[in-house]
Amino acid sequence: MPTLIVNQGAIGDLLLSLPAFRLIKKYRGDFTIAAKPENGLFLKAAGECSSVIPSTATAFSELYSGVIHPILAYFDDIWWFTRRRGLVPTVLMMPDSKKKANVVFTVDEGPDETNCSIFQFNMVKRYLSVDDPIDGFLHHLSYSKPLNERELFDIAVHPGSGSKKKNLELGSFFEILNRLIKRYPSIKILFILGPAEEYLTKDIEEYAIKKDGQVKILMGQDLNTVAHTLGQTRLFLGNDSGISHLAAWCGVETVMLFAPTNPKLWAPILPNATFISSRAKCSPCGEKYRDCKENICLHEFDLDKIEEILIQKIET
Repeated sequence: MPTLIVNQGAIGDLLLSLPAFRLIKKYRGDFTIAAKPENGLFLKAAGECSSVIPSTATAFSELYSGVIHPILAYFDDIWWFTRRRGLVPTVLMMPDSKKKANVVFTVDEGPDETNCSIFQFNMVKRYLSVDDPIDGFLHHLSYSKPLNERELFDIAVHPGSGSKKKNLELGSFFEILNRLIKRYPSIKILFILGPAEEYLTKDIEEYAIKKDGQVKILMGQDLNTVAHTLGQTRLFLGNDSGISHLAAWCGVETVMLFAPTNPKLWAPILPNATFISSRAKCSPCGEKYRDCKENICLHEFDLDKIEEILIQKIET
């Protein structure tokens, strides 16, 4: 039974879905992922799926016109991960359709605020009529190295995310790192930067120059390179971002900062992931942050607490 899983989200969204993907794989066998090309190829390289179809392919756009492309006609078992039912092509939802999709909603929009990974996993369990506990599906990606082999960097920092309105001020990252350098003079630091962090590059390059080689920058690399690097790094600090999720799944001791977004929903449920929330009374605010002009929550982090947690992880 050829299986297709469709998830058109960003890399953080796919990693939140990973336990559910693995459950499907256990009972339906290897699957093809339809995703954004880089994300799909990354999951294939990690050994999580057997093949990839770009979700930008014509075969998917034709679905919304009611046409099932021969490529998709090959699959007997289709799983469509989406936040809203209206994003699933009608042709896959009709009672008399030759092809039907098992729709897996990615976010609990109700009052329970169930973590996204658990919410999706439970939906898949109901479809499959199985009762596996999620704990058996939380093993790290193949990039993860044992702690005694994590000697490339002591701490990696990703100061960005998919939205500037989720990011701790860069100066606060510098302050935290300066404190760590003062305490651990030989600490090796890496900044991970992508296209979304281009506006921060100049300031980070200037900071790195002042640190005389102690701070390195990994810029504009593909997910495989980033994952290989994280797999050899001891500690990670970042905002609520896809790279932070990737760090956690690569086995890094990960500290994630949540300001407007809700960690109950969006935090990784891995034991090596720790989240710290903003102290702002309005945090978290859900999707309201997209229209927020003040972003008070980004200025209400307890830097002493962040430093304390990082020190605990370094010395454990």
